[in-house]
Amino acid sequence: MKILVVGMGLIGGSICKVIRAVSNHTIYGCDTQETVLKQALAEGVINGIGEMTDDKYDMIILCLHQRVALSLLKDALPQISAGTILVDTCGLKGRMVRDLTYRCKKLGIHYVGTHPMAGRERSGYNASIANLFQNANLIVTPVDGTNEDALHTVKDLAKQMGFGNIVTATPMWHDNMIAYTSQLAHVVSSAYVKDFCMEDALSFSGGSFQDMTRVATMDETMWSALFLDNRDNLLYHLDLLIENLTDYRDALKQRDEERLQYLIAEGRQIQEENMRKRSEMEESGT
Repeated sequence: MKILVVGMGLIGGSICKVIRAVSNHTIYGCDTQETVLKQALAEGVINGIGEMTDDKYDMIILCLHQRVALSLLKDALPQISAGTILVDTCGLKGRMVRDLTYRCKKLGIHYVGTHPMAGRERSGYNASIANLFQNANLIVTPVDGTNEDALHTVKDLAKQMGFGNIVTATPMWHDNMIAYTSQLAHVVSSAYVKDFCMEDALSFSGGSFQDMTRVATMDETMWSALFLDNRDNLLYHLDLLIENLTDYRDALKQRDEERLQYLIAEGRQIQEENMRKRSEMEESGT
């Protein structure tokens, strides 16, 4: 295929690198930073530099923030050739998938919403790596009107890229789950580091501390927009977390050791069940 990747940051750069490594597809890059494009070209990561309005591509992959992607598509969509598969990797799907599916179908463009569940502490093209998606989950969010052939093409490419599990979800359920599994974790990490003990933490920390603080380095511009665009879902899970934390705080205040043991055991049992399910999934290859 002739593929254009729009947005050569961590995700876009990694997509280019892995596709170049595992396939014979021709890859073109598009980015507002000319230096990034020149670097990718010099490194052989892309075959050339392109634009969304250029000659026909078989597939266009948007690796941009949702707001930027929608703004770009407002003008570019009518200029994309019919038959092109348009893929986005945005962190929220919600109304975006339904709206784009309808708009693209009218133009003969085959839109497929996806969300690769992979990342690193650093962002940008220089943080991109060819094995970023190895054994990672890819969420796909087809709806009524999604072209089945295009969906199969995207799934086949994902498997070729090394994704370990392709999960199908509705756009709304995707956004609810992302609020819990990703956005809430980022809020907790950001709040957790705001303690005076951080000054000496490196001398007293182990794996649990590193796990809790890893994503506090998130980009504030991107993540604040993601939080607000998924506000209702995130607020629901944040309120539930605060309620659960309050149970622990109250048990501590009351010196209620029996209650603390119950709360800790409850959490352990939930996680053990989660680990059991994960083990079964890995063994079955699903």
